Amino acid sequence: MEFEAESGDRAAGGNYREANRRRLVDFFQAGAKQSRMFGYELEHVILHKDTEGPVSYAEENGVRAVLRRMSPRYEREVYDGDDLVGLARGSEYVSLEPAAQIEVSAGPFESVGDAEASYLAFREALDPALEELGLFAPMVGYNPSAKASDLELIPKFRYDSMNRFLGNEAYAGITMMRGSASLQVSIDFADEADAMLKFRVAQLISPILALMCDNSPVYEARPRTRKMVRTGIWSGMRQDRVGTVPGSLSPGFSFERYADYVLSRGAILVPDGRGSWEYVGDKTFYEVYADRVMTDAEVEHALSMVWPDVRLKSFIEIRPADAMPFDFSLAYITLVKNLFYGERNLVALDELLAGLDERDVRDAKRSLMERGYAARVYGRSVEFWVDLLVNLAIATADIDEAPYLEPLRAMTGNRLTLADAPVC
Repeated sequence: MEFEAESGDRAAGGNYREANRRRLVDFFQAGAKQSRMFGYELEHVILHKDTEGPVSYAEENGVRAVLRRMSPRYEREVYDGDDLVGLARGSEYVSLEPAAQIEVSAGPFESVGDAEASYLAFREALDPALEELGLFAPMVGYNPSAKASDLELIPKFRYDSMNRFLGNEAYAGITMMRGSASLQVSIDFADEADAMLKFRVAQLISPILALMCDNSPVYEARPRTRKMVRTGIWSGMRQDRVGTVPGSLSPGFSFERYADYVLSRGAILVPDGRGSWEYVGDKTFYEVYADRVMTDAEVEHALSMVWPDVRLKSFIEIRPADAMPFDFSLAYITLVKNLFYGERNLVALDELLAGLDERDVRDAKRSLMERGYAARVYGRSVEFWVDLLVNLAIATADIDEAPYLEPLRAMTGNRLTLADAPVC
């Protein structure tokens, strides 16, 4: 059984169980739109220039000081208690990941040029602050300066709770939270059928995208021993809320089944209704809300507490890429945009990938981590798949956006990754 209900789920609040599943389905359906817009989230590891050592949130001239210096360029500050943890202006949000990685999320955009302009405006705020404080952002997928367990968490109850829960499961939970930095691209869907097609294809090509965007030459302060560090981290976690969503590669997967997947996971923490949070550990969302219907904020929180390779919200979030220098990030954003907004591309990929299941994806990841460009994936060389993705995107991109693909095209054409020859 893919989503086995706890006995407590079956015993109490049956009507609310159905109502809360419906709340998530309605949320997904409300996100459907005919537009072909996209957004991105890019995380930045911050280091000291002089020592190349880690930077904490609260230290003198640390990440809190970075946010304070950036603040005059933004419209609003975001606090967690007395701690400044974010900034916002327009559709751009600057926030912090668990070990004070700085994340910028922006969009939606119609063109890659608009995304480029948005990111450059963010760097116009970030770079002077980093320079003044003697810091820099190396643009890598994993912190090269220290073991994850030695990196200090920012003062936020959410991250304390996640650290307590995930750290007890496996050390990979610690490294995921504290050491890693990613690039995530979000795309729209027109309706449920379109969402499930994009969701299915995105999950199947995620291992290939992870290789193309491999930018983590160091793991736990030492040269890595295998490729695709972040993929290895996610593979080392308990698989109930990461990896491939169970059943989602079959044609019959639906909004309702994804809602069931989310609500049957351990919630870890939930809003307590008094403006704060409550740690609930393995208690599922179904159990937490067995006696009432979830609010909009509670629905959005529940959707944020699973981290599969591809995540469904009011858009589809594609998550396997490492953080990369921005010319490569723009190339990847352009690749994703043109793969998923090219209808012929989707149909062709869906046909080529038909009949694969979660085991095939796990085997693909394992082979790629061990052998890189020498691996075989889904019965073919990974070179075939990489060239196919790049060529499909090039054929679909318009004349203004095609040049953005060049850094990724050149690198993959030479069968290299940024981790082979890191660029800061």
